This record gives sequence, structure tokens and C-alpha cells, in this order.
Amino acid sequence: MDLNVLPSFRKMGIGSLLLDRAEKEAVTRSDTIGIGVGLYAGEDGGYGLAQRLYVKCGYIPDGKGITYNYEPMIPGNSYLLDDDLVLWFTKKLIWEGLWIY
Repeated sequence: MDLNVLPSFRKMGIGSLLLDRAEKEAVTRSDTIGIGVGLYAGEDGGYGLAQRLYVKCGYIPDGKGITYNYEPMIPGNSYLLDDDLVLWFTKKLIWEGLWIY
């Protein structure tokens, strides 16, 4: 459900390793993987590092916009900037032997 790395262990490649492992499992079940990411940064980095990691690893926004508590946002409405405000990303997975590209 979540990919989290404790702040003191960030920028050590742990998130990339976890993401790589998840992709290797997912490709056996689907050709697409998805993940949601919060929109705010914070003193501990918030979601900023995760946003950068997902883009660097080939994830792109799914084109459905931002959700709040898994529901599409309605233009003109106000929403809290908290962990439930999420932009969703997807990535196409290609199975080639033991590697994912």
C-alpha cells in the first residue's frame, strides 16, 4: 500500500530498490503498475523526494487528475493539503526474461 523510507535512511537508494522489487513482482501479473504520491513537501522532505523518484524511474501522471480520499476532485471545491490529496502515476512494464525495462 505504501512505499516509505525513514527520513534518516533516505537518499541511500533504498526507495529505488523497493520500487524495483515491486515492479519485478507486478510484471508477473500486469503490464502496468501504478502509485499515488502526496503533493506537499515538508521539513522531513514530505513527498518531494518520492515525486522525483517516480518520475526518474519512468512513472508518468495517469491523466485522471488529483484525487482526495480516492475520489476525483471537483473543480472549485476546497480540499485539505494532507496525505489524502494524491496525484496518481503509472508505468508500463515490459517483461524481457528476468529484467524489466
